[in-house]
Amino acid sequence: MSTSDGTGTDATRPRPYDPGRERAKVRQQVTELVRTAREPALRRQAARSVTERYRARCDRRLEPVRERDGRDVLVAADQLIVTRHTWENRGARAYLEARGLERAELDAPGIDDKVVLLRATDGCSAADLDDTVAELRLRGFAASQNQVLPCGPIMKNLGGPALAEALPRPRRRPGQDAPQVAVVDTGIDERVRRDGWLAHVPRHADGRDANLDPLDVEPGDGLLDLCAGHGTFVAGVVAQVAPAARITVHRALLGGGVGTEIDVATAIVRAAEQGADVINLSLGASTLYDQPSLAVEAALERVEEIEREEHREILLVASAGNAGDTRPVWPAAFRQVVAVAALTAEHRPAPWSSHGFWVDCSAVGEGVHAPFVEGQESYEFTADPDHFPTDAFARWSGTSFAAPQVAGRVAALMQEHGIGAHAAYARLRASGTPLPDYGRALRILPGL
Repeated sequence: MSTSDGTGTDATRPRPYDPGRERAKVRQQVTELVRTAREPALRRQAARSVTERYRARCDRRLEPVRERDGRDVLVAADQLIVTRHTWENRGARAYLEARGLERAELDAPGIDDKVVLLRATDGCSAADLDDTVAELRLRGFAASQNQVLPCGPIMKNLGGPALAEALPRPRRRPGQDAPQVAVVDTGIDERVRRDGWLAHVPRHADGRDANLDPLDVEPGDGLLDLCAGHGTFVAGVVAQVAPAARITVHRALLGGGVGTEIDVATAIVRAAEQGADVINLSLGASTLYDQPSLAVEAALERVEEIEREEHREILLVASAGNAGDTRPVWPAAFRQVVAVAALTAEHRPAPWSSHGFWVDCSAVGEGVHAPFVEGQESYEFTADPDHFPTDAFARWSGTSFAAPQVAGRVAALMQEHGIGAHAAYARLRASGTPLPDYGRALRILPGL
């Protein structure tokens, strides 16, 4: 808490910038990325934190489903997603109704004609619903639980960002005809910075376009929540690489930095319908059965329809995840999406980054430097919390911060050469160095 004279207590007073401490915290971020991927206890801790915050924010319950390899995948309790083809099949519908499932309202424009949301009427567990999904799959029907995409391997290290020195003021203002980069994430900080960074990003407090990051959801203690400021930071990465691009932010991740696949799919369609040329998705997770999300797949189909109807190109870019293995992470693993893995600051493969044949390219993901939000970190997430002052900057690590470099660079190339998003990405990818399991290694922003 601040004192009446605004100087703050020792616990919350901003400490002087310390380059040595900044570097040490980035190294700690990298260490924790590795540990979180390997330690089940840390993954369970993260799952508990996001479950509590998601329920506080959305009044919806999340539940873990244990996979064969011992990992948990979070799902929205009591919810099942099926394709319209599955629901319209007489036998599949009879089976679903016999299992106590009924059709629920799906407020998801753009995908509500492609998928159907079902809700369990008898309060069955996520494990029971998983059995229903397995039976439908054996019968040749597409079904899944409404999975939580940003949890699991994409979850940020619990240590959070590191306080960093200021970056120079933006060099250029976005132009009216400049490419639009849409950031689907936690939202944007409500405060408009005094230094010009992200000042031109539209902010909406209410309605379907509401995109403000609440920063402090649960327990409402005045401290930054888990993943608070994530969307602001990602937008700041885009702004560095493409200073003249128009940036929009769409909130799909709610309490604790998580959202369901329907939340994400709806935001993707909204971004595309509102004119995005490039859509950045610094989110994702491995899924049950390693199958693509049905809701996001429907959203990608809708994006392709928009491209045909409006004769324009839309490129989707997604972070590959922080699991340190080759298991596919969705939505990055979709063929229509550019999957971005991470490199170390020395431009070597980051061992904590997800990787594999499905990855298209990679960029530096350790100690990425960008604008952050004002606030005090919580001891719940780090043993050495920072206080971020007004107009703060930070360094953060993860594939979340490699992906927006690619999104921003594509937008910059579009403007520079007067070409579409797909052509710009092809030009960018050709400039990279082939790196097994990491696609083409690209040099865009430095790290630490």
